[in-house]
Amino acid sequence: MPYSLALYFDPGFDYLHLHPRELVDGSVDHRNMGYVHNVRQGEVLAEWRDGAEPAGPVVELAERVLPAGPGTAPDPGNPDRLLAAVDGYPVLLDGEVRVKTLLNVRQEVGVRTGNVQFVADVAVHGAVRSGFSVAGRSVLVKGVVEAALVRAEASLSCEGGVKGAGKALLKAGENLRLPFAEKAMLLAGKNLLVDGACMHCEVFAGGRAAVKGLLVGGAVYASSMVYVEEQLGGGLGAETLVLLGYDAMALNKAMLVERRIKEETRRLEELTALSAGNPSLREELTEKLLACQDKLDRFKARHNEIWQGIHARADLERCAVIVPGKVRPGVEVCIGGSCLEVDDFLENVRFSYKDGEVVWSSPAT
Repeated sequence: MPYSLALYFDPGFDYLHLHPRELVDGSVDHRNMGYVHNVRQGEVLAEWRDGAEPAGPVVELAERVLPAGPGTAPDPGNPDRLLAAVDGYPVLLDGEVRVKTLLNVRQEVGVRTGNVQFVADVAVHGAVRSGFSVAGRSVLVKGVVEAALVRAEASLSCEGGVKGAGKALLKAGENLRLPFAEKAMLLAGKNLLVDGACMHCEVFAGGRAAVKGLLVGGAVYASSMVYVEEQLGGGLGAETLVLLGYDAMALNKAMLVERRIKEETRRLEELTALSAGNPSLREELTEKLLACQDKLDRFKARHNEIWQGIHARADLERCAVIVPGKVRPGVEVCIGGSCLEVDDFLENVRFSYKDGEVVWSSPAT
């Protein structure tokens, strides 16, 4: 007699023909279309259903043996259940239930896929288009990243570079590597490497940051060292800041909260002006004003909390900005609370901290 095994996932899921999701209010979500079915370690994947009516898909098996494939394991507390042994996505393949830990997106991430959020490793074989996002444990993007969001809990590699138009955000919990970057925010919990040019970006590295080409415009915040091989700065028209000696990721959090404070302050001022100029609306606007003020107060409290935990390193003398190539005027190098503005053309230099000041010396190494 056949045995019925209920599946807690759709074995016929077709990621190539996704459809926008209808929301509660009747609108349609074109960005979150459920490209992948995530499962966490310990989740139930399948279960024998003896006579009970299954709620989902069912496969009929000739033997009462759980079809446990790679990434799965029987439930130690219930032999009728099959569990995920790892984080990933479930499939029914060659008669086995498996959990795969690498998601290959064999196309660009855009209107056909929607956002891609996966609990394990992701490889995108195309671009990540503007307005979309990718998230995973470790992430590889083979194409270009536009004004998009890409996040990796561990390391992130972008082989096509990033052209962010001021709106791209690439964030890695560990290391981040890419061939070039333009107008993007780059965050690496450990080290960051740009093999080519880094132009007008905000860079945050919890450890070290290295740029083999040009580093022009924007700002770089790193804990200990910044290395720029070819050129640092692009002249007075492209102001470039390099700051060392602090927790770069904490600085990023503080800056993001500062932006929210500015937004809420501006909104509070607009509501106050609107209320003052329209007495008939004051009662209606009072609740909005109170809510806005409450949000602003919470952002300010969070900002103070973050800054209380930000302190300069005790060993600032070990911090350095190393430039074997050229340094243009318009660069500001800060280590701890001390800064040096470069107002001349330099070459093959090393910036370091000595006796409470930022100084430069040559050669760089």
